[in-house]
Amino acid sequence: MNDAITAIKYGAYDYLQKPVDPDRLTKLLDKATSANNMILEASFSAPKLEFDEGRAIVGGSFQLKQVFDVIYKLARVDTSVLIRGESGTGKELVARALHFNSQRKHSPFVAINCAAIPESLIESELFGHEKGAFTGADKRKIGKFGQAEGGTLFLDEIGDISPAIQVKLLRVLQERSYSPVGSNQEIKADLRIVAATHKPLEKMVERGEFRSDLFFRLNVLPITLPPLRDRKDDIHLLCQFLIKKFNKSHKRKITGLSEQAMGLLLAHSWPGNIRELENAMERAFIMESGETLQAESFDLQSSSQGMVIPPPPPMRSAEIVKQAPTSNIDIATSQSFKNQRTNDTGSLIPDGQELNFPLLRERFEKEFIIKALTAYRGRINQTAEATQMTKVTLLRKLEKYGIDAKDYFKI
Repeated sequence: MNDAITAIKYGAYDYLQKPVDPDRLTKLLDKATSANNMILEASFSAPKLEFDEGRAIVGGSFQLKQVFDVIYKLARVDTSVLIRGESGTGKELVARALHFNSQRKHSPFVAINCAAIPESLIESELFGHEKGAFTGADKRKIGKFGQAEGGTLFLDEIGDISPAIQVKLLRVLQERSYSPVGSNQEIKADLRIVAATHKPLEKMVERGEFRSDLFFRLNVLPITLPPLRDRKDDIHLLCQFLIKKFNKSHKRKITGLSEQAMGLLLAHSWPGNIRELENAMERAFIMESGETLQAESFDLQSSSQGMVIPPPPPMRSAEIVKQAPTSNIDIATSQSFKNQRTNDTGSLIPDGQELNFPLLRERFEKEFIIKALTAYRGRINQTAEATQMTKVTLLRKLEKYGIDAKDYFKI
């Protein structure tokens, strides 16, 4: 009994005493499996990471869950962090999430865009200056390092700083101290540095444009943000979040998007990422006169050629395909059925194939379900909705074909 109690404390689900009753064992295994599935479902469906000021990182995709995991790990330590990602992917949001989930959350969060400060002024902006340090310095100024004392300093676009400033930043990271411009006094730096860039720092190191020692100091456990085109199954959640946001700010009562509008958003490649999506949604709010955002309210230039894009739930109609043409969709969706209608059944059944309907139907069903699970990262609810199957039907077919949805969580 003591061993059983100890096992429970260390995370065992339950215990059995000898001799083991097979019926009780079977029931216990079913309960344990159900409990484990609930944990997995909760883990892979968390829609957002919330933090201060009502902000949130929104999404339930596998790629974003990986980002959440790294944020939670880094929030527990005080090491410097480098955030990588294209413009508009939310690098400052991640930096804020790191700060407001760390032990420094009660101290200031200070952000500076290094690319927006002239090279002649950036040293003063970062470290401050003494009165008379240079022409125009008519009073003492506290820099961003001083303002962020005890908290977090976010250096956005760090790839744009000059080699001279790189040396000074490296010294701060190594010595944990700095000197304002025109001062010989050393000031202790009690703060965390979080940097971000969209530039390829490794190539810049090779070309001698960025110091390798500074890069390695920052790149201990980097956070790489996926572009929106690689996490399109998050667009639904992002749209819901933005609808609530703009309903409040614009005093509207928009209830959602039409199927055609969602198809248009999913077909777009989003070169501007989440920032572009937010701008597109706000424009649609302004243009839309009804309670549902229509495709006509969006002004998106199609840039989806060559992109692998998932279909919107429940399934695109011919009208949506006409508005937002797609290609290379790795799932039997509207384009497949369009080909089937315009050509013949040869597009689905190879020449010489035995015309055995039950066999072909099962083969098609199994392949269809596997591709759908792959596209939606093994999430049952989204897969069922997108393929117009009920959840019960999908679960029954998974059991029929011996398919385990958890096998597709990490694809």
